[in-house]
Amino acid sequence: DPYSEIVTECTLSIERFPFLIDHSIDGTPYHPGVMAMEMFAQSALLLYPMCNLEGFSDVNFGLPIKLMKEEARVRVKAEFSGQDHNSLFIQCHIESDLVNSKGEIFGEPRIHHEALVRLLKEGASRDAKMSFTDSPGRGNASFQPSFIYDRFFHGPRFQVHGGLIKGISDRGDMGADGIALLRNQLPDTQLFEEEPVLLESLPMLIEACFQNAGLVAMEVDGISSLPTGIKECEVLKIPAKRGDLRVRSYRRGQEEGGVTIHDAMIFDRNQKPLVSLT
Repeated sequence: DPYSEIVTECTLSIERFPFLIDHSIDGTPYHPGVMAMEMFAQSALLLYPMCNLEGFSDVNFGLPIKLMKEEARVRVKAEFSGQDHNSLFIQCHIESDLVNSKGEIFGEPRIHHEALVRLLKEGASRDAKMSFTDSPGRGNASFQPSFIYDRFFHGPRFQVHGGLIKGISDRGDMGADGIALLRNQLPDTQLFEEEPVLLESLPMLIEACFQNAGLVAMEVDGISSLPTGIKECEVLKIPAKRGDLRVRSYRRGQEEGGVTIHDAMIFDRNQKPLVSLT
């Protein structure tokens, strides 16, 4: 079946993907989880170009992809796994080979990240469930981005948070409202060597959700953390080029090992949801 699976390969380098420079920990570039999700979305849409991206389910961020050398080669495997009346389901993972000092491949590939991509069929209507129904106000930042990035490792291309507006609560669950930046509002807008690059999954807005939730966890739990996964992610609407976006997130609980659970959403200037994470 020509539409059952597709395998794509990508060579990561800071020259081709400058955003890697600004997603480094202790000088080592880490390929961001949101960009792995983007690779999944693009692979799924290569399989079914007549569809639109609906969202993701069961996203699992596993072994990090680190650039220990000048380049890292990875593969994305995308495979049809089912459908319903509205959607096609494409199971994806990103993998890399184990290579010895002689450049020889050995053993089984390492699986890094996994997700189920949901594609909306042509002519179908969305059946999305929102993380919550309330939306943030239009207040200005009480804490500027400098406050945030004194605490986070992200460089200018990944400084997607425009400032904290206020703390909030929902039936005892603590949260925060903030400003989410569009790609053209980032301190450094060149994410790729060759711009403009069309992105399907709004990765920088998903990243803003992660960072907003991370600030809440830092305040409530006193921990600095990285995302481990997403249960459900809805990609609802493409923002206007001159958007004035807001992010709201709630801390819903904590699992073993210090993993905190959050709901998060991005809203446009008309309070319409763009992205929803559970």
